[in-house]
Amino acid sequence: MQHIIFQNADSYDVALLIKSTGLIKPKLEEHYLNYLSTKGVKPKQVIGFDLLYGPKNKCPVKLQKAYLEDLLPILKEQGVSVLAVADAAYFKTLTKERKAEPHYGYVLPCALSGYEHMKVVLLPNYQGLFYNPDLQDKITMGLDTIASYMNGNYQELGANIIHSYLYVYNPNEVFSVLQDLKQYDKLTVDTETLSLKFWETGIVTIAFAWDKHNGVTIWCDDYENPNSQVRQMLKDFFFTYTGTLIYHNANFDMKIIINTLFMQHLLDEVGKQEGIEVLTRNFEDTKLITYLATNSTTGNNLSLKYQAHEFAGNYAQDDIDDIRKISKEELVEYNLVDCLSTWYVYEKHYDNMVKDDQLDVYETIFKPSVRVILQMELTGMPVYMPNVKKARKRLERDIKNSEVYFKNHPVIQNFVYCLREEECNKANAKLKTKVKPLSDFNYIEFNPNSNPQMQKLFYEHIGFPVIDKTDTGAPACGADTLRKLINHTEDDSIKQVIEEIINWLDANKILGTFIKAFEGAVKKDDGHWYLHGNFNLGGTVSGRLSSSGPNMQNIPSTGNKYAKLVKMCFAAPPGWVFMGADFASLEDRISALTTKDPNKLKVYTDGFDGHCLRAYYYFKDKMPDIDPGSVESINSIAEKYKALRQKSKTPTFALTYGGTWIAIVQQTGLPENEAKAIEKNYHEMYVVSDEWVKEKIDQAAIDGFVTVAFGLRVRTPKIKQSLMNTKRTPYEAIAEGRTAGNALGQSYGMLNNRAGIDLQERCFDSDFRYDILPVAHIHDAQYFLVRDDIDTVKWLNDNLVQCMEWQELPEIQHPEVGLGGNLSLFFPTWAEEVELPNFVEPDEIKTAIQIGLQKQEEEKQAA
Repeated sequence: MQHIIFQNADSYDVALLIKSTGLIKPKLEEHYLNYLSTKGVKPKQVIGFDLLYGPKNKCPVKLQKAYLEDLLPILKEQGVSVLAVADAAYFKTLTKERKAEPHYGYVLPCALSGYEHMKVVLLPNYQGLFYNPDLQDKITMGLDTIASYMNGNYQELGANIIHSYLYVYNPNEVFSVLQDLKQYDKLTVDTETLSLKFWETGIVTIAFAWDKHNGVTIWCDDYENPNSQVRQMLKDFFFTYTGTLIYHNANFDMKIIINTLFMQHLLDEVGKQEGIEVLTRNFEDTKLITYLATNSTTGNNLSLKYQAHEFAGNYAQDDIDDIRKISKEELVEYNLVDCLSTWYVYEKHYDNMVKDDQLDVYETIFKPSVRVILQMELTGMPVYMPNVKKARKRLERDIKNSEVYFKNHPVIQNFVYCLREEECNKANAKLKTKVKPLSDFNYIEFNPNSNPQMQKLFYEHIGFPVIDKTDTGAPACGADTLRKLINHTEDDSIKQVIEEIINWLDANKILGTFIKAFEGAVKKDDGHWYLHGNFNLGGTVSGRLSSSGPNMQNIPSTGNKYAKLVKMCFAAPPGWVFMGADFASLEDRISALTTKDPNKLKVYTDGFDGHCLRAYYYFKDKMPDIDPGSVESINSIAEKYKALRQKSKTPTFALTYGGTWIAIVQQTGLPENEAKAIEKNYHEMYVVSDEWVKEKIDQAAIDGFVTVAFGLRVRTPKIKQSLMNTKRTPYEAIAEGRTAGNALGQSYGMLNNRAGIDLQERCFDSDFRYDILPVAHIHDAQYFLVRDDIDTVKWLNDNLVQCMEWQELPEIQHPEVGLGGNLSLFFPTWAEEVELPNFVEPDEIKTAIQIGLQKQEEEKQAA
């Protein structure tokens, strides 16, 4: 047990408790004591003690309690009344709270017997500032809490933030209240619902606030009982209000409002689009504003309650999962506090967003994307349920077959025998006389879903090197890691086991995530099913869309055994066709355009095959007949040296995303010397690109951020605090450099957003607005339900391609290298694709479709 005395005294009021690694007097003074002194809490009132941790940085509750049994009596003798705990684990033990995060800024009683007179205040450990400088706000809040308590003026967070309120339960009072709201230029809005699924709920309550202290909550539907009178008045209000409506996560509340107030049924496209246009004509979204004001490689928490914590405190009703479990009085207040908090977050981050030059990307990409996402999420992906059922049967059959394979494979049999023997020996070691036979442990079976078993099988039983680790530092054994391990053995039997385990893991994952989600699709009045997931703005560092419920960005890609099976679950409803377009090699083209690397550009200007070109650079000594100056000669590698061309792909992928020769060895099993040679050749080939990225990262060390597509800022706090390009550069800063470097290219995925925005605007202004419905953006592709009409397909083919060819950002303009893609028809399901030529007449489209379908039929017959 170690301690620090800042100034000698007979007794101390505050004990600052922190891990041993942080118990450094100058640092504690810098980050805690000096600030407390400015607030009237002097160093002579504070004493510092360390908190014990076990091996490997583990801190089990049993260890904590044992240590506190020794520490607390000493603190009591010293007169300590306040425990300033810079450790979340110990804070939870001292207060018996399940979570630490919601209690920043609070004074809690110590929950341990005999020490109830002590108060506990949570602080972040200052050492975390290197990883996340935003922690400084929480440190300051915690120190302010200590000072206010010591000075006798402590007030709980969120106390008295409501200055005036009106809770309206009587429908007859709603009209006048809504009319009064029209006097305000800006209002925050928030809804409370019975479900997060818009098709299952109406609006139970809706709140508006005109500043961060005053507002109104209106009771709309009586839980499951719609109130058509109040709904109509709310709809009229949204039509006639001319000010700005401010949401936190506009896509959620707007979806609820549009479905409840504007749509007569789930296929009402006229009402849907009317609602979209009305709600998005003048709005702000504090979730997007927060993202743009805080986007960082260290991540950020965009939740309203987190961002407004220092204002409203921990006001959450135990993360309400069913609003019927709390009283109406509690619900209307909760709804109002959400609106007040939205005001607070708006004022907290809007000016910072503007100061950091993020207003333009907010207005041109992020806000307009809300409109596109609303239409996608309210329309849904078209699910063909008979194929979903077939997919479940196929996956369940494959899982059973894999399990039979495991039982009969000698490697697995031997492994299970060892597991049983080990458990038997452990059990018998505890017995004095009775000896248990091995047969008592036949209940132990092989379970590929057990991480301990997988770790034991691959890293102990078989003896593979540990090439990946989990976030907790344990050896990884997921499907991605197993695909790498295949390259670390020449034993075909072991390879077969790994491949079968990968199949089992993939099948279970697809069954538990995708198929389960598809089965939850909504059947609508046309007899078809629709999958309503979420597309999230602000979910990635690079600005690209993420998705959830399910994560369609993780849908199995081409080459995966189950890619076609999953895509077969999607097909257009009667009267419609399913179509989509993918940007052609977007990341590679963007890298060539932004870096101006000649070896990247000549793939597009001269016609070199990129894989062949890289294969030559990696393995030129094995290709003596290839002329590096001849396009024809380089491209002939595709036929002459197929194996080497294929061999080049994995190293290229690893190196492109900041990996080194180590990653090549891990992923391919190549010898170290060969991997190092490939790395060297790669960087010689792309020296211009490397220098471009290095300049950006070097500038980030000065600025603290990199600027990526459309001016989006990615903050780099670790790079800013580190001396880069030296032997002493921290690993964390190097890793941050990779993340920032990757974002430089990946951020241009926002071109897909821009194309979707452009197309929606064109479509809404055309005769086809109800005939072309966006349903998804996945990676660099977008998908649509299109009326089964050749003129509609022709319009989409012309306009979507034009939107995708847009290239007006200065850094991606080039006289020869362009952007674009081709529209495809997916028929009869998403798994079958017919690509259409660009800018052709209806007859040519029909011909292309006929030829494509005939080719599909021939391939089926040949198979």
